[in-house]
Amino acid sequence: MPVPQKSFLQKPVPQKFKLTVGWASCPPLKSWLQILQLLSFHKLWRFWSIALITLTLAITIFLSLHSPGTPAAQKPRILAFTALQRHGSEVRNSLFAVNATNSARRELAPNIDVSYTLAWSPKGDRLAFVSGDTDIYTVNADGSGLTKQFAGEFCKAANFKISWFSNSQKLVFARSCDGSTSDSPGSQSLYTSDTSGIKGTKLIRNLEAGGEPPKTEISSAFYLSPDGQQVAFVKDKNIYKMNADGSEMTKLTQSPGKYISGGSELVWSPDRTKIAFFSGTYPQQQVYTINADGTNLKKLTNNPQNQVYSVKLFWSPDSSRIAYYQGKPGDLSGEMQDIYAIDINGPTAQNLTQKPQNYDALSWSPDGKLIAFAAGDFNQQKLYTINADGDNLNQLALRLEPSAINELAWSSDSQQIAFTFNEIKEDKSNLYVINRDGSGLTKLTNDKDLNAGLPVWQPQ
Repeated sequence: MPVPQKSFLQKPVPQKFKLTVGWASCPPLKSWLQILQLLSFHKLWRFWSIALITLTLAITIFLSLHSPGTPAAQKPRILAFTALQRHGSEVRNSLFAVNATNSARRELAPNIDVSYTLAWSPKGDRLAFVSGDTDIYTVNADGSGLTKQFAGEFCKAANFKISWFSNSQKLVFARSCDGSTSDSPGSQSLYTSDTSGIKGTKLIRNLEAGGEPPKTEISSAFYLSPDGQQVAFVKDKNIYKMNADGSEMTKLTQSPGKYISGGSELVWSPDRTKIAFFSGTYPQQQVYTINADGTNLKKLTNNPQNQVYSVKLFWSPDSSRIAYYQGKPGDLSGEMQDIYAIDINGPTAQNLTQKPQNYDALSWSPDGKLIAFAAGDFNQQKLYTINADGDNLNQLALRLEPSAINELAWSSDSQQIAFTFNEIKEDKSNLYVINRDGSGLTKLTNDKDLNAGLPVWQPQ
């Protein structure tokens, strides 16, 4: 009697039938049933393998989208500044670049006495600066390539303004020589300089003012656009504009006015499409804007009783708002002023601080969200930030005793503020940096630095 065979379903799959990753060879099968069963096993394995791979990929994509991941190495924040130092019997203002994180510094122009006005190129690879109130140099960020671009003669009350072209190769600068208190006229001179050395420095325009008898070729400084392509100025009691090469001089305003009375300036918007200015009899001046092509002259304020003390205007980074100081009627000392901001398309100005006192050193953060400033009487100032809408007033650097605070400068990523602080006990001015939330207060100057100033962040 034949022995009954066991059902195939009861029989385990032979070891040589087990599947592995990769190609597998199958031995001859004894029956179609085995073939069908093996095919079913292959299909099931394939289904679950594809499902498992798909699930793994989905989880990986989800985590990559919702997790911070490994942060990229952050570019160090570099700050250029000047520091008055004693070198033997000589006292000289030296130029430095410092890493704001670890205070490591490099002297950029040894043996050169640096004046005022520092300007980084847009790429952050070079720095232009003034020396001796007469000369202009450029130097690479690592201290190499020190080059004199302009050698000028001494003049009374010399003042420079410098702006780089967007290609970081060419710069434009304006030099002012005062003649208002002299028999000889002063001058406003405009130059362009090809710092690659191909064309060198070229005088574009020289206009005279003041003296006896007075000359009236120009009645203001040259005010440079942010990209160095254009300049604005006041001539014949009207606002003019021309290209940096001297071409296309255009009268923007059509009626004579007091456009710079009280020391006010013409201020280009960051997007270079508008110019803001005060107009009227000082100190009852009002805020105006005009398009850079001369259209759309607009009066933004109408407060004849209020007075401007520090006649400066500060554009927001997106060119949509203007901040300024405004005092109470009769306040010529600046002790009863507030910080105001006005939307260039809005109806009224907003009082941001609402606490009349002396305000100074106003500076917008590059992201436009915060305004930093100093508040308090001279040598009794404290450092603050406030939201651009007037909310969340925050005092920074609490461990520093009140003193004179000057020259606020935001890092290009809006994360840190550099400022100079007068140490009354040591009779010094030191440079500090602090995070926007008030943490990380760091002193960047040392015992050799007598007075620090002109902090300018390297663009990132």
